[in-house]
Amino acid sequence: MLLFLFPTCLAQTKAYAPAGNQADTPLRIALAGGMGVIYMSMTDVVDLANNASASLGGYQRLPEFKAAAEFFGALTIPLTTDWELKFEYAYLLATYNVATAYGSGEAEYTAMAHLPSLIVQYEVLKAPVYNVKIGGGGGYHIGTLAVKNFTQEDDYSGNGPGIVLDVEGNTAFGESLFAYLGVNVRWDFIGTLTNGAGMGPSLMTATQTGTTMEFFGLGARLGFTYYF
Repeated sequence: MLLFLFPTCLAQTKAYAPAGNQADTPLRIALAGGMGVIYMSMTDVVDLANNASASLGGYQRLPEFKAAAEFFGALTIPLTTDWELKFEYAYLLATYNVATAYGSGEAEYTAMAHLPSLIVQYEVLKAPVYNVKIGGGGGYHIGTLAVKNFTQEDDYSGNGPGIVLDVEGNTAFGESLFAYLGVNVRWDFIGTLTNGAGMGPSLMTATQTGTTMEFFGLGARLGFTYYF
């Protein structure tokens, strides 16, 4: 369905395209926001959940990759005709549930990450009614893992750098409001998770130390951009 969004919007907003070339397109500050899905591998958290299931008598094992929700907002400031600087904040939410035995129910692991990033973008295509940009950048990110199982219930936090590459396309609904479509690739290095007492996630029968929230992910986004 999304494949038809660009040509449909272009046809509906053809009246907004003035005569001229790319150089005639004004430099405009933009605000964007929306949500997406990221398909990611968070190896240490998956291993922790699988160990919990095995230690508490369960047999279920989680796959390495899973889909997670991502919410984002961004401010883009033009630097030149072709180059822009984007200040982006993204919030990631992923839940890992594994079955256990002995009447202990499920073990729940909820990963939450705050991902502010500074991204430099280059506009490969630009017109009054659409644009396509590629970019790359990174930031310092914070993650929290909420653990709830038969033996413990606590929150563990960590932080570390992250890198993001993105491709973004915008197509006009009107003079200022645009539809936003994007994809990105993330490498995050959120380090060792600890609670308020400085301890990491552990189990009574199988202790795991040095658990991180490092992950790799490939995401797709949908939202809106408003140009001033």
